[in-house]
Amino acid sequence: MRIIDISPLVTESSPVYPGDDPLSIKLSSSSNTIVGTFKMSAHLGAHIDAPLHLKRLGDVSEIKLSKLIGPCQVMEVNKHGAIEVRDLHEVRSCRVLLKTGFKRQTKWTSDFAYLSVQAVKHLVAAGVHLIGIDTPSIDPESDENLSSHVLAIDSGILILENLDLTEVRSGLYRLIALPLKIKGLEASPVRAVLIDDKENPIEECF
Repeated sequence: MRIIDISPLVTESSPVYPGDDPLSIKLSSSSNTIVGTFKMSAHLGAHIDAPLHLKRLGDVSEIKLSKLIGPCQVMEVNKHGAIEVRDLHEVRSCRVLLKTGFKRQTKWTSDFAYLSVQAVKHLVAAGVHLIGIDTPSIDPESDENLSSHVLAIDSGILILENLDLTEVRSGLYRLIALPLKIKGLEASPVRAVLIDDKENPIEECF
């Protein structure tokens, strides 16, 4: 069994969406302890969006953990710009992570792959209940209406963004990606991992 960490390292220099808070850490030291306080956008690093992000009911503390643990498919699409239906491969799992080949940046960039509304509709119709992507968002920065977010969340689909799929090949895995249990928060960082277990076949989740 192999555990693959698909959460990018978050540092105080990690790029953030324009206007969001970067990570800042303050350490207070006493004679025998150090206590840390940190502040950052809930959308920094690998994270999950709750319905509250779009002013719907449901914060991160209310997300069903069963949706974030289980079989998943990594689908390699390798492109920039809009991911269309024709770019998607056969859907083989109810959780789909899209590997676009996005490279980690030292500064914010809006040059990343995102999902077209038609692609989201296709995944909804295929029975997918979680979409993950290795870019900052499933919508382009230019879409202030967050069209793909709206369709996904209103269809009951959970969204994982900013994953690090660099070392992951296309195929079936088991996913674990749990948010912090914080009441009132509309998104949360996750420590996302994939389990690659050749000895135990991945079960169906449809």
